Amino acid sequence: MGITAHWRGDLGVCDEVEVNAHVRETTDYLTSPLRPIIEEGRSIRVNPQDSVAQSTYPIMQTLAEAGYTDYWGFALKRDDRQFTLMTLATRQAGGFSRATIEAVEALRPALALNVEIVSRGKIAEHVLDAYLGRRIGKRVLAGDIRRGFGETIEAVIWVSDMRNFTSLSDRIDSAEMIRLLNAFFEGLVDAVHEQGGEVLKFVGDGMLAAFPIFGMQSAPAAAAAALAAARNGLVAMDSLNEAQSGEPSRDLSWRPLSMGIALHRGPVFFGNIGSRDRLDFTAIGRTVNLAARIEPLSKTTGRRLLLSDRVAELIEEPVEELGDFPIRGIPDPVSLFTVPEHGL
Repeated sequence: MGITAHWRGDLGVCDEVEVNAHVRETTDYLTSPLRPIIEEGRSIRVNPQDSVAQSTYPIMQTLAEAGYTDYWGFALKRDDRQFTLMTLATRQAGGFSRATIEAVEALRPALALNVEIVSRGKIAEHVLDAYLGRRIGKRVLAGDIRRGFGETIEAVIWVSDMRNFTSLSDRIDSAEMIRLLNAFFEGLVDAVHEQGGEVLKFVGDGMLAAFPIFGMQSAPAAAAAALAAARNGLVAMDSLNEAQSGEPSRDLSWRPLSMGIALHRGPVFFGNIGSRDRLDFTAIGRTVNLAARIEPLSKTTGRRLLLSDRVAELIEEPVEELGDFPIRGIPDPVSLFTVPEHGL
C-alpha cells in the first residue's frame, strides 16, 4: 500500500493506493512508475511531456494531456512490514524548481512521519473492515467499544450453512479443508458485497450476513438485494463444483458441495457483547435466531433457498409457498417460501 501526494502548484492532496498481489499482476501496475519505487526503492523523476517517458510509463501521456511538466516519486519508508511512498507532479513551466526540490528533501523526515500516521490509520481501518465488516469496523474504529453498547436496526438477515461439513472434515486434510473453505466463502462474500450487504460472521462452515434497511435502502430493495446475493452465491458454489482447473483442493472427494440459505427480515441489535477482556461486536436478536432455525429446513424441504414470509411479501417476482413449518422455540408455525434459484 502507498499513500501518494499529488502537487498542483502549491497545493498537496493525499490519496491512498492499494497495491496487493492481484494488482501487481495487472498491466497498469507493471507499466506504472510506482513499480520501481515499490520494488526497487529507487526514485523516479521524468517529464510527462517526453515521448520516452510516455512509452515507458503510459500514465505520463494522461499527465501530459493535463498539462503536467514534471513527475517525481520516491519512497518514504521501506521495510519488511510497511511501505509508503510519495509522488508529486506540477504544471509549472520547466518543472519543479531547485528551491522546491530542496524544500521537499528537507521535509522528507516529517512527511514520512505524517504519511506513516495516515497509513497506519488506513491499515487499522482495513483490518477492522476485513475482520468485522465495513459497518461494524468503522464503528469500532470510532470508539464504540463499550460492552453492551449498540443499536437496533431493521435488516434482511442471511444465514447459510455448508452441508456435510463434519463428514468432509473427517475425510480431508486440514490444510486442504482451509483452502476449500476459503474458495467456498469467497464466492458467498463476493455475492453479498456486490449487492451492498455486509458479512458479519463466519461460524465454522456457516455465514451470517445482513442487508440493512435504512436511509435510501428500502425494505423491498434490501430484500431484492439479499435474494440476488443468495442466487449469485449458489451460482458461485455450483461453479466451484464444476471447475476443471485451479482446484481449491487436490482431493476431489469434497465434490459436490451443497448448502442452504435462509433469508428473514426484522429488527437486529448490533452491539458489543462479551467480558471485560474480550468483546465481540455482533448481531443478535429474535430475527437472527429465527433465520438460523429456518436454514436447516432447506434439507427437509429439498430447497437450497428459503424465504420467510416477511421477506417473501417484499419480493416482486412470483414466489412458491412451501407451507407452514414448526420451529423450535417459536409458538406458531412459520410460513416458508422459495423462488427459482437462478431466475429460471
